[in-house]
Amino acid sequence: MVQRSRGFTLIELMIVVAIIGILASIAIPSFMRFQARARQSEVSTQLKSLFTAMRTQQRKPDDNIHGTGFSPDRGNRYSYHLENGCSTYEERSTVDTVRHAKDTCIGADASRFKGFPAFFEVVSVANPNWDEQGTAHGMGAEAGVYGEKGSWDFIAYGVGDVDDQVEDAADTWLISSADGLLETVCPESLGVPESVSAGEPFNVSNDVNCP
Repeated sequence: MVQRSRGFTLIELMIVVAIIGILASIAIPSFMRFQARARQSEVSTQLKSLFTAMRTQQRKPDDNIHGTGFSPDRGNRYSYHLENGCSTYEERSTVDTVRHAKDTCIGADASRFKGFPAFFEVVSVANPNWDEQGTAHGMGAEAGVYGEKGSWDFIAYGVGDVDDQVEDAADTWLISSADGLLETVCPESLGVPESVSAGEPFNVSNDVNCP
């Protein structure tokens, strides 16, 4: 008696497709979060480098971000800010960078990442409460150098894109020379501040979790 080979039924195929869909719905978000965390390592490393460079200054520097020798490698997904609005910035939209006599920011590498803006808009930290010295220096929420020649503090931001959706809220990180109680903007902190030490990068707005 000849045996006939038996293929899959339509129901069996539908069950397999459904299982694959369920597995994909679980795996894809996890992969996106993992990829984002890997990309966020850039901003954490660079902000710590900027912090170290700033703290080696004996007297209050101006807000020229190049004044300390800080210059991240090309291929940066983030722009780096000593001023929220970037009145002047190092342009990285072409093969050769374009510096100015005084740059308050370093732009994202728009030459490599074609859809990126020259620099990202800063999402300032919510309701900062700085330590006694930071408060005395007039520190607020915006990037900048605060205080006098012999006694000063600073706030710097790194802002970029890690989920490949440039149109949504940018991934925003802060580092400062003062201790503080800070609240995230997105996801909302619900009024519960987090204790952040000087030199510790703080994620103000998370690109993956925020629309």
